[in-house]
Amino acid sequence: MNTESQTRLLRAVYACLRPLARLLLRSGVAFKTFEEIAKAAFVHEALLERDSKGRLTNTSRVAVRTGLSRKEVRRISEEALTTTTGESVRMGHFGTPARTLDAWHSDPRFVDSSGSPKDLPFEGDAHSFSDVVRAAGGDVPPGAVRAELIRAAAVLELENGYLRPTKRYFVPGDFDEKAITILSGILFPMIAGVDHNANPNRTSDGFIQRFAFAPLPEDRRAKFREWSREEATQFIEMINDRLNRDKIPPEDAAERDLISGVGVFFYEGLSADSLPKPEQEG
Repeated sequence: MNTESQTRLLRAVYACLRPLARLLLRSGVAFKTFEEIAKAAFVHEALLERDSKGRLTNTSRVAVRTGLSRKEVRRISEEALTTTTGESVRMGHFGTPARTLDAWHSDPRFVDSSGSPKDLPFEGDAHSFSDVVRAAGGDVPPGAVRAELIRAAAVLELENGYLRPTKRYFVPGDFDEKAITILSGILFPMIAGVDHNANPNRTSDGFIQRFAFAPLPEDRRAKFREWSREEATQFIEMINDRLNRDKIPPEDAAERDLISGVGVFFYEGLSADSLPKPEQEG
């Protein structure tokens, strides 16, 4: 791949990461957590590659391919043998709000005799919320952490000014659980299909991937949304009927991990090339 193609690919990846980052931020996932998952994905895929003689690759070659150290590659590959994907992410990789709640519920300085987290002042000579934030590590100002925890309904500010945790774990209140199903059920097979089609060494036909779009005047968008929902629903129901006729019986689990299907989605918004640039505080 030449430099121009790599640049275009990275621009496309960046555009895809913008909405994904938005989703992760809403769910309380910090960059360090995403970084750990991304490392694991790179290492696991590189480990599955084979050389010209059909042999699995080794740690040194994976390190060269991924740009990670051999020590990091070994750590990730060893964790993969004993944990489910994602379980090896450590608390230290989570954001300051998550670590703050964890410290508030576990550090002896911030819990009462029954083990429940204490109501704490924001600052003070005795133990305070600011002390919890400092105990959690990081260089984020305690005021910013307080604002984020209150926004996520994880901390309640009492009338006397004290702060009380209302959640053990940091998951912002506006996170939609359905997003997890959509990521694995739609985004994963769609991107895997792009990889399949772009693979020059594939041994089967390409997968159909089509997207019809056009700029519509405002007075026609609602009608198009309604029409496309009806048409797409009928199409998916037809696909589902066909799949149900041909699918593997429940008692035969021989190839149940290998699925076939067609996905449909609707989109209305900016194109990948029109994403707004970040704004700086004045």
